[in-house]
Amino acid sequence: MNELPTSNWQKKISMFIYRFVMIPIFVWVFLSIPQLYYAYNYSDILTEFNKSYINHNFQFVFILIGGLAWINYSFNNKSRLIFPIILFVFFMIRYVDVGLKKTFQISFSPIVFRSTSFDSMLIAFNLFKIEFLAICLIAVIGSISVYFIMDLGFQKSKTSIFTIVLFLLLAIRSAYILYNERYYAFENIPSYLLAKELIEFQDSQKQIPIKLSDFEIRNLNKIGIDPQLPDLSILKNYVQKRNLVILYLESFNTNYTKEGGSNFKDLTPNIDLFIEKSVLFSNYFNAVSPTHNSIFSSWCGIYPELHDNYVRENPDYSKGLTCFSDILHTLGYTQKFFFGHGSWYAGINLFLKNHSYGEVIELSDIEKEFPEWLKNKHAWGIQDTDLSRYVIRQLDQVGKNKPFNLGAFYINTHPPFFVAPDCPEYILENTNNISQEYIHCPDCQKNVLNKKSDRHFQSIHCVDHAVGMVLQTLKKRGLMRNTVVVLVGDTPGHDIQVKGKYLYFNRTLLAIYSPNLQPGINETFSYTPDLGPTILEAMGIPVPQLQSGHSIFSSRKDLTTLIAPEFSIVDGEYLDSGTCSFKEMKKQKIENSLDDVTDCERRKIFQYLSQWMQSQDSNRILKAD
Repeated sequence: MNELPTSNWQKKISMFIYRFVMIPIFVWVFLSIPQLYYAYNYSDILTEFNKSYINHNFQFVFILIGGLAWINYSFNNKSRLIFPIILFVFFMIRYVDVGLKKTFQISFSPIVFRSTSFDSMLIAFNLFKIEFLAICLIAVIGSISVYFIMDLGFQKSKTSIFTIVLFLLLAIRSAYILYNERYYAFENIPSYLLAKELIEFQDSQKQIPIKLSDFEIRNLNKIGIDPQLPDLSILKNYVQKRNLVILYLESFNTNYTKEGGSNFKDLTPNIDLFIEKSVLFSNYFNAVSPTHNSIFSSWCGIYPELHDNYVRENPDYSKGLTCFSDILHTLGYTQKFFFGHGSWYAGINLFLKNHSYGEVIELSDIEKEFPEWLKNKHAWGIQDTDLSRYVIRQLDQVGKNKPFNLGAFYINTHPPFFVAPDCPEYILENTNNISQEYIHCPDCQKNVLNKKSDRHFQSIHCVDHAVGMVLQTLKKRGLMRNTVVVLVGDTPGHDIQVKGKYLYFNRTLLAIYSPNLQPGINETFSYTPDLGPTILEAMGIPVPQLQSGHSIFSSRKDLTTLIAPEFSIVDGEYLDSGTCSFKEMKKQKIENSLDDVTDCERRKIFQYLSQWMQSQDSNRILKAD
């Protein structure tokens, strides 16, 4: 007589455990597969699956189940489609988050949103298509499996309503916990981070016409950020015309070099030798990101935050400005720039042609001329050593048409990093004497340095070798006697000094050689808008300011406060920016920014600068008409 009630209670207890223990664990494990992959290959389990991660993601799971259990119970047929799709979407968001972290060491952010376009997604798919398809298969199978596991626990019964109500209460409790911990919970829940960053990004795109008072303009002048068009009348008496060679290095930090503080002996021997005879700017930062914005900023002394398609959609962008290459054009320079990848991306080729470059040669042009180089081509383009060979051939031609301005962009240090087959291997000696905290090895499991598998170290060493090929050619042909040579990083790279550390904005390499410059280290704090006037002064061209950019040799020295869209440097201290809503920005006045700049002041400043530049482009069109 007692066996039947006992059996019923056992079933109820088993179902309770299944619903409230097993189902949450199944969902949690499924959604944590991308994080497990990242922890196993690029970090460690205890670091990634800490108490905070476990707690926040279980709270997220209870919110998910609380909402979906009711849908599953009430609309069983429809939920068979809806529930797996929702799980699939959350899983793929986590996979994208892991992909960003392992490739770029960043997660969802304005930089990512501005760089997201059909072209960028197509490039990413071509790079990682096998991995992507495998992850999609896992996501589909996992989503359907978890749905059936959950469906078994929520079939209609006398206790189902009680269970769903209890899950809804747990979901409300979990939502309350995450709300109270919202200032750091988003770090552990990628979908939460995506929503948070996307809402803030959409708010940041709102604009109103900005008109500054005379008081506010004076405050901008105090920090040198109020844009000033260059006075070109002073060029009438300019006679000396030095050649210029600019070698742009993708994702290249100052601390990859010996003088920049590298802990890794002979990682960049050719660049180190160059720096010994040059001026190294040890506190040079990128003001904007990614690459196209950094180049536009460097050429014209501006602070663009443009998405990938902006210049292609607005082909006259920045034509109303006089940039440093325009000044060289007026002085009769032959100007060419070479890319071993597709410079059409983000409209870089359009921008350079708009600013007086006679030729912008990119991957498609080089492929036609040297099809044999395609056998060693990587995902982004030709190898950097082949690019150097192309540049060296071009030196023979432009050398006859002095003065010249020659540029090249090296891309092998772009994640996921590439090494040319003809590059020397980098062997790190005495690794036992280097603390593991200084070693970041994206391609080595558990962050244990593997001399032959760390492509990041090898790619840095390879770019150094490719740059050395050009530098040695310049020296052999006697061109260094009358040529200014610039080595500059576009944006920060992965920081090999501190394991796993990455800053969107950091010290990037800038070293300038000129026959009339005394070698040494310039510690003035500066950033990308300053590059153009600094190059001009190194060439002996007396233009110390272009728009908001100042020559680091002169006018920047008296301007100790740097204001960028995402950070400030005040008296040598780096300060990250926060957020300011559109509503708050509308009320803000620009006070004395020498003390410090608030986030709302910052937003108003850069909206004003953006609108100022648009007005310059509009004025040019009106004059042309």
